[in-house]
Amino acid sequence: MAVSGSAEIVLIYIAGTLGMAILAGAIFFFFITYQKRLLKKELEINRIKTEQQEEILKNTVLAQEKERKRIARDLHDEVGAMLSVVRLNISRFEKKSENDASKNLALETKTFLDDVITQVRRISRALMPPSLEKLGLYFALEELVNWVNKADELQVECWKNGEPFRFNPKKELAIFRIIQELLNNAIKHSKASHILIKVRFSPSGIAVSLCDNGVGFEMEKITETGLGLKNLESRTRMMNAEFKMKSVPGKGTSAVMFLNALD
Repeated sequence: MAVSGSAEIVLIYIAGTLGMAILAGAIFFFFITYQKRLLKKELEINRIKTEQQEEILKNTVLAQEKERKRIARDLHDEVGAMLSVVRLNISRFEKKSENDASKNLALETKTFLDDVITQVRRISRALMPPSLEKLGLYFALEELVNWVNKADELQVECWKNGEPFRFNPKKELAIFRIIQELLNNAIKHSKASHILIKVRFSPSGIAVSLCDNGVGFEMEKITETGLGLKNLESRTRMMNAEFKMKSVPGKGTSAVMFLNALD
């Protein structure tokens, strides 16, 4: 049966439309597939970059800790010993001196040296607290708080919940450094009169928080420009810990970490 001219045109039109639809579908499918591959590639690149950055950060932190340990040892063993010898010689001079002015000068110098020796010990302990290695995280934080309170500039408290236990020494040190940094930042910038550190020990893990009653700040601004905050987040990620910070202008700042101690 012959197909009329008009029917043939209709068939050609339908075939053309179907062909265009199939072609459009193929192009759309290709575009979606290409976009997915491109996104996958970008995610892979970002993952590699993140891993590289975290590896660099990990190596940097390890190098810093090694240097801190060396400096702390040198301060304690060498500088501390030399200052003690100087103090001993001044004491001898004070006893032998018959001149009141010389005795007073020796006494003043000895008092000044005592302050210097105390500061050297404080710096040495801050760099590498012996209580952290011997007793664990909570007792090291307690010692840190006691040193800060000696300055009598603000009140810092350290509370515990649960029975303290030891866990991975590297993670203990990492948490101590993060709290140490948060505490230093609060002392320098928050204008707080009170800072509270809480450590909760439980079978599920360890939660550490630091809260101050200072001036606070806008989280959006600090998130955009705060390299320090990003650094803290990266360091907590390195030990598979959770880290959250909250701050409201005029209402202080709080930071919380949670670590599964069994990891």
